[in-house]
Amino acid sequence: MSLSGGAYFQSWEYEKCPRTKGGHVYIELRHNGDVTFHEGYITNAEARRREKTGANAEDGSGLHSEMTGPMSTYIARHRHAAAGASLLDAPAVALRLMVAHAMTGSALWDVRPQPDNIRKESTAASLETAPATLALNEAGKGVAELFKALDAETPERGYSETALCEAFSALLAMSDDEVMQVLCFTMARTLIADSPIVEALLNVLSVDLSGFWSTDEAFFELLRDKRVINGMLASAVSDDSAKLMLTDTGKAQKEAIQTGAHADWRPGWMQVPPARLIDGAASRPTDHWEKIAHLFESDLNDSDQPQDAEAA
Repeated sequence: MSLSGGAYFQSWEYEKCPRTKGGHVYIELRHNGDVTFHEGYITNAEARRREKTGANAEDGSGLHSEMTGPMSTYIARHRHAAAGASLLDAPAVALRLMVAHAMTGSALWDVRPQPDNIRKESTAASLETAPATLALNEAGKGVAELFKALDAETPERGYSETALCEAFSALLAMSDDEVMQVLCFTMARTLIADSPIVEALLNVLSVDLSGFWSTDEAFFELLRDKRVINGMLASAVSDDSAKLMLTDTGKAQKEAIQTGAHADWRPGWMQVPPARLIDGAASRPTDHWEKIAHLFESDLNDSDQPQDAEAA
């Protein structure tokens, strides 16, 4: 069943139901071309209708269920409440259960990796070989080895009741350090791009972007605004050279930036915090940071920062 074009699959509007018991597959079609399949669901309205009529009673064996629909709900919800209350005193178990949910999803969780939906081939190629991407790939291999050592499959995206339990079982067998390794990688994969939270994280961790990025062909190919090129030129070469080249072509100025800038030179866009190159002009990373800077700047300059925050 296809959702209307661009509509999100709102998991709280559905309940899990195996396809063998009449569950449907909902197809989510995004405007950007992404397609996501949500298998084994029925709407809340249909679930309530089945509960009233006892339509959930048949399990395929020909035997009538030993519980009516309302009784099944009653028992399930009391067991659910007891399980949830028991987690309050079991933080180590709760941590592993939360990581398992983040890795596989559930009927109530809608957590997905940042999609690889970059249309510009040169940008995709640049990102593919970037040090940050290579580091994440190595981390992924490390996580896969942790599961392999336990004869368990590395959890894949796409929720199923069994996959979630398999991930939880494997995480219970890992040490706290190993679970944190899985957690960090999972959080990195599901961190949304082009958002204020990216700027917050870079700032909190005091990231030096020169260790993860340097100018490449893709960057200069996309650099076309003469105002921006002039701004970069002024920071990449000496003041005298920049003034002499103000009327030169954009191509000549970009070549000067490439040859004249020192090895770890970065434009304002790739600094932490980011800086706009043209006063008043829109700049997405800078705009993101300015929205939330007040939440983080004073804390980071505070000398009595909590010890556990520093360790984190």
